[in-house]
Amino acid sequence: MKTIGIDIDKKKVIVVALETTPNFVQLQPEIKYFELKDDRDGTELKTFMNALHSYFDSISADKIGIVTRQTKGRFAASPYSFKVEGLIQLYDKTEIEFVTPQALNAHFKKNEIPLSFAFSYQEKALKLACYLGK
Repeated sequence: MKTIGIDIDKKKVIVVALETTPNFVQLQPEIKYFELKDDRDGTELKTFMNALHSYFDSISADKIGIVTRQTKGRFAASPYSFKVEGLIQLYDKTEIEFVTPQALNAHFKKNEIPLSFAFSYQEKALKLACYLGK
């Protein structure tokens, strides 16, 4: 099974793609994130969306998931990130799942992360990809 974990952080879409064999194997580790520079430029939005969707096509994932973000309150995510999320959700070849950070934390209190991440900002995306592949 192939999974893609996505963590949206402001203008960046942090991605980790894994394949579940007897063990987890990271696919395309050289791709760490996609960044949208200008959310008001229609050409930039289309280019960003096409790059993401091409990445999804290259992996042919069975499951794609996004770590949910707060919509209200003091720690609410930026509106910018929800625009990025909408572009991801337009991918129509695989259903996009949403998983809360609390569900991930609860799962990984009982289970070890089977891989190490190269950069600390990839932690949530890696956890999500592992969680989806369980």
